[in-house]
Amino acid sequence: MNIHQFSAGFQLGDAISQEMLEIKRLLSKEGYYGKIFAENIFSYDRKYAEKLTKANIKPNDVLVYHHSIHSEVLNFVLKFPNKKILIYHNVTPEDFFSGYDLKFSYLLRKGREDLEIIRDHFHHSFAVSNFNLAELKEIGFKHVRLLPLHLNFQKWKDVPRDPISKSFTQPSFLFVGRIAPNKRQDDLIRFARTWKSKMGNQFSMRMLGFCNPNQQSYMDELNFMIHHLDLTEEVKIISYVDERMLKKIYSESNIFLSMSEHEGFCVPLMEAIYFHLPVVAFSAAAVPETLGKSGILFESKDFETLVPLVDSIFKNTDFRNSLIYSQNQRLNEYLESTSILPLLEVAKP
Repeated sequence: MNIHQFSAGFQLGDAISQEMLEIKRLLSKEGYYGKIFAENIFSYDRKYAEKLTKANIKPNDVLVYHHSIHSEVLNFVLKFPNKKILIYHNVTPEDFFSGYDLKFSYLLRKGREDLEIIRDHFHHSFAVSNFNLAELKEIGFKHVRLLPLHLNFQKWKDVPRDPISKSFTQPSFLFVGRIAPNKRQDDLIRFARTWKSKMGNQFSMRMLGFCNPNQQSYMDELNFMIHHLDLTEEVKIISYVDERMLKKIYSESNIFLSMSEHEGFCVPLMEAIYFHLPVVAFSAAAVPETLGKSGILFESKDFETLVPLVDSIFKNTDFRNSLIYSQNQRLNEYLESTSILPLLEVAKP
């Protein structure tokens, strides 16, 4: 029996792609073979995944479908009578993109509609967070279960696990995530402007992520804001980088700041915790669940109030250390909750 995985796209730095690779690795340890297939794959990622058209499905194969947007992948999977398993990563509400990318907005709307088809034709369903689980239950999924994301930090195993805060010469803010309207990099820039006006220009902010070429208008908007608000020296947008550079950027930063308004989980929050960065995040969607009782959540984007709160993290070593300690507890607790066994239980004949 092979257990093949399918998704709309594959990009090495993407959370769903990382999840598929980790599931494949864990299944291999249990003696199961399987490939990863996607409709859209960058050429340099084709050593990890194959184009959908190359999938050769045998009668006993199990098909695991990772859903986040409409694509031809679902129609392909539905053609087969094989056992089908959903892993739901959430579909971003279309409204975030309607002013920037009408086609993408349409695909998100269709992705929501696809859930009803999946509900009626798939044999088993999992969600990677309770936030996502609640969405599936609301539209009538029965017996859906939680399958926490499998985070692979072995690639960074040489990062010291001693939760001592870094020395602070000056604030170095970081956000990692796609350059996309739901991630609200525009609000990060507004925060940076408020920070500079109140605290001075001795800080940096890096926003690291891939931008869909069809959403270039949002990137143009961000670049205009950076220039117009006199932040060209302090705020930088960095395109997707490899794991080595990602590790370097995490290691050089000293606070993780998120303004994102929609997340089905948000893997970079956990990555930031792993690198001992205090996390300050807008309380939206699955973010409070992912952080648990760690980090700092804020419910209003009142930057005049938020700036002094964030500044206290830099100035108060005890406060900073207590944040990092609670975040490490949360990470350990989360890693202990992940297991491939629920997937294997339903995949077996």
